[in-house]
Amino acid sequence: MSIFTEKTANDSGTNCIRYNVSNIANIQVPVYKAYTMGAVAVTPLVRRIVESFNTRTLSVVFYSILMMSVQCPGLLQASMPLLSAAFLWENLVFMSIFADSKEATRIAGAVGLSCAVGIIVGPFVGAGFAENQNATWRWAFYINLPFLGLLLCVAAIFLPSFTISSSRLLVLHCAVAILLPLALTMPGSAWPWHSGSTIATWIVLQKLVIDTTQENRIFPVNALAHRIAGLAALGAACSGVAYAVSLYYLPLFYAFARGASPIEAAIHIVPFIGVFIGSVILASIVLPLVGYHAVFFLLADILRLIGGAFMTTITSATPDQTILGYQALLAIGIGLVFSNAYSVANASLDDPRERISAAALFNMVSFSGICLALSVAGCVYHNLGSRLLQEVLSEFGFDSVASPLSQTDQRILGRVAETMTFAISELFYTVVFAGAVCVIAGLAMRWQKMDFKSASDQKKGGQSHAEGLWATGNEAERGSRREDSQA
Repeated sequence: MSIFTEKTANDSGTNCIRYNVSNIANIQVPVYKAYTMGAVAVTPLVRRIVESFNTRTLSVVFYSILMMSVQCPGLLQASMPLLSAAFLWENLVFMSIFADSKEATRIAGAVGLSCAVGIIVGPFVGAGFAENQNATWRWAFYINLPFLGLLLCVAAIFLPSFTISSSRLLVLHCAVAILLPLALTMPGSAWPWHSGSTIATWIVLQKLVIDTTQENRIFPVNALAHRIAGLAALGAACSGVAYAVSLYYLPLFYAFARGASPIEAAIHIVPFIGVFIGSVILASIVLPLVGYHAVFFLLADILRLIGGAFMTTITSATPDQTILGYQALLAIGIGLVFSNAYSVANASLDDPRERISAAALFNMVSFSGICLALSVAGCVYHNLGSRLLQEVLSEFGFDSVASPLSQTDQRILGRVAETMTFAISELFYTVVFAGAVCVIAGLAMRWQKMDFKSASDQKKGGQSHAEGLWATGNEAERGSRREDSQA
């Protein structure tokens, strides 16, 4: 967004010095959108890799590649979607195989907590190195090496060795995960709506969606068709929508309305992330005790719907305390289901292979919700924000914020802040829509108590997770061989 370039510090406190307003705490939203697109696209590939090779060996390989990547940021940029999807997917696979229902709930909460802590610490560590004259931004990557080395040793020594039998060769279709964000983002910003590129992208996307069959499919449709798992996945996707819009556009509000620098804007969303972490921990503890997952999902959906509706009313004059209250509603609604949706699906599925499919499904829908939210919000922000900002500047005879006079005129700066705050508030209608959809989904859930069995209870009924997976995998292998012999 070239028109939204930079503003010079002035006495009123608008100190967005060289602050790119499409930059959130030094992280470009388009870059993170590309990261989520890559994660969604490679998840099916990683799923087949994990199912075909030894889990311990794969972990060692993934950690080794990541250690090499952090020493070369260019390689890290190319490998990060694959590695992030691989680690998250492998964690879910381990929960599906080795953890019982109670343990899976707690582990899912711990994974969500770890991700949230990384989100909090990462921007400050990276910005600290970037602003340090005695260091460079590369040290934000180098500092990960000792931790990765420790994890590599732990994985090589203590990680269980397990291989999932899978002999079917499946065709990978990652194009949809790339074309959908492109079709939503590029028209209006980089391509004219009537251009051949826009039309061709939508046509190819629709053809890929229509011309698919059940054979050789990589998307876990069987898990999506399951009532509990499918609705839980929808809840995870909707919480990802609220998470993305809140985390990546709230700092823009503080940049425009409060004149916050990138670091100060990041500090403003720490309460949001803190409440989110607390909600994740609370849900992982209470959910196995209560057992009624529909209560958690419906409550979370209502909170996200209310919080999103309140955020559509904010202006540049809205007090910080009021906005913090709105953020708290959103954070609680996100945290109650963001990491625990998979735990619900895991407890509702008996077949270990269905749990593996559910793990792939939740990995994809979580990233897809974030990616879709950033795509739609980015499209609205660019098109609506550009139009409104041009209208405001034209009233004062300017055509760009970069004009020196427009950077010092308090009336212009005030109108720009009001205009961009309005554009940001409009983005939260995506959160309202997602919340409304999930409220309907929550009402459609089964209102029955779910039994989060412990390992001892599961062993009384027969096999363990791993034993069942071995048996199911071997049976699938034998069935595949019988089909080949008959053919």
